[in-house]
Amino acid sequence: MENQNSGQEQNTTVEITENSNQKNTKPDNNNTADNTENNKAAKKSKSKKPDKKKRTARYYIFESIRMVVMIAALCVFTYSSYELTNIYLDYQEGDDAYANMEDQFLVPNIEVSDAEEPETDMYGNKISAGTAVAEFSFDFDALLQVNSSAVGWIKQDNIISYPIIQGMDNTYYLSHNAAHQSNKSGAIFVDYRVEGGLEARNCIIYGHDMLNNSMFGSLIKYGSESYYQSHKTFDIYVGHDLYRYYVFAAYETDEVGYTYTYNFNTDEEFQAYIDDCMGRRLYGTDIGTNVSVNDKIITLSTCTRHDDTKRFIVQLVRGEKVEQ
Repeated sequence: MENQNSGQEQNTTVEITENSNQKNTKPDNNNTADNTENNKAAKKSKSKKPDKKKRTARYYIFESIRMVVMIAALCVFTYSSYELTNIYLDYQEGDDAYANMEDQFLVPNIEVSDAEEPETDMYGNKISAGTAVAEFSFDFDALLQVNSSAVGWIKQDNIISYPIIQGMDNTYYLSHNAAHQSNKSGAIFVDYRVEGGLEARNCIIYGHDMLNNSMFGSLIKYGSESYYQSHKTFDIYVGHDLYRYYVFAAYETDEVGYTYTYNFNTDEEFQAYIDDCMGRRLYGTDIGTNVSVNDKIITLSTCTRHDDTKRFIVQLVRGEKVEQ
């Protein structure tokens, strides 16, 4: 009995041991899952290292390019600012020079009412009871002292007011004002080849199209008929004499062509030229077609802002002489 029990105990022990071994060899799902995740993380970590290096290289390349672009943009901005400043200063210098020149011909026009006694200021100086207005009083001889090549003066309200020069070529006054000062605004000048100047049948006058509308910058506005309706005339001093000129044509043309004809051997040639101008104009004017071979005309020419090979033309016909 004891032997049998001992055998049974041994068998039981063996079974327990086997069961224990089986239990110990049974896979632990939790540990396996953890190990799998750790392995994946390790692999992921290893795989990221090369990407990080590549991303860092790309980052520095991108930053370098961005820095170069920013520096280039800054250089362009600085240069543009410099150029714009120079242009502004040139414009201002040109405007100031002509304003000073015009001031020589401004005289006070004082109208005093006879019914009122002049008042006095705090210092006892008499004050006119009327209105003091500076009027333009042209002195051709005084202008000749500034520039001996002057032939007159062109005025239109407060828009255009410049001396007219006729030099020895068509280049000098592109970069020099009427006082011989170097300036990008240049001067208003007659084509040097036109014999008789402002007294010629067709006097061609050039002027820059300045972006601030100084010089002949306002002429391109004649592309609109409504502008013409408000600006139909020019006052032009021819030597000592003042004449009212009337706009009869405005149009765009080539920089070289029939429009710039200044010599006419016969009346028929001049009439053909007038007819051609009438056919080119953008709209009709109050003058209609009442321009004849007995008239004197002026062709004002300036650049356009969209094509370097084109010019904008405003043509005038001489009207009545104005008493000064």
